[in-house]
Amino acid sequence: MKNECYIVRDLLPSYIDQLCSDESKVFIEQHMSQCDSCSRVLQHMRTEFDDVEQVELPMRIEQKKPFEKVARFLTAQGNFTKFLKASFWLSLFITIILLVFSFNELAIWQEDQQEAQRVEQQQQDIMAKAFTALSAQDRPNETALQTIFEQYQEQLQHIAIFSTEDIEDTSTSQEGPTTVFPIDYERASLVLGEGGEITESIVPNEYDIGTMAMANNGWVVQFEYKQSYLETVEAAHQIKYYSPSAWTLFSMPIVLSIISLFIFITWRYQKQIMRPMRAQVD
Repeated sequence: MKNECYIVRDLLPSYIDQLCSDESKVFIEQHMSQCDSCSRVLQHMRTEFDDVEQVELPMRIEQKKPFEKVARFLTAQGNFTKFLKASFWLSLFITIILLVFSFNELAIWQEDQQEAQRVEQQQQDIMAKAFTALSAQDRPNETALQTIFEQYQEQLQHIAIFSTEDIEDTSTSQEGPTTVFPIDYERASLVLGEGGEITESIVPNEYDIGTMAMANNGWVVQFEYKQSYLETVEAAHQIKYYSPSAWTLFSMPIVLSIISLFIFITWRYQKQIMRPMRAQVD
């Protein structure tokens, strides 16, 4: 019996941890039913095991707390990295769309600028030709001026010539054509239209953008656009004075490109600093 007690007591730790075989378990339990001494030893060992577990469990929990904090920190940093990655690709996608839109707008902007330059060049050409005709004689050369009018008759309503001696106050420029409120045509030395010289009274167009004038030392040339051409003149005027610059069209893509670059750098830096931390935890 004593030999059995020694064997059973050697097996008790495995029996308590449920690591012994089924045959050993049956053998131990049969012995316990007949041996009070071994039963007391088993009870004592179980009590000690429970006490150790009660002491070790809080210690294990306390030991796990720092690792749980690190795990939560790594999870949060991982989510932040994913957020940076998604933000970068979204920002890059929007930047590309805005770039395509800006290039399309740039093409339209260039066409508008060319049209505005064409209208402005046309105004300068009319004035240059008119003053060339006026410089040859002391009085307006009706034939030469009529030829100029007919050359631009699709755009012009009429063209008038004034002597500076008959104009008391005018805002016309000697440097180039300028928009003005029409000078009273009754003061004109000559007014030409589709049928030649106009002698009847003319009601001026109150839309000042539709009237251009320019002066030199002796003459003032004034012409009015046809009603059908005023929309083109108005558009050219708006483009010349109020159109945004080419860089303005690309302001949003540029800003988003800078933001995308900043997000990309932050994302790569975040991945770089996270790699050794994960390696240490693993």
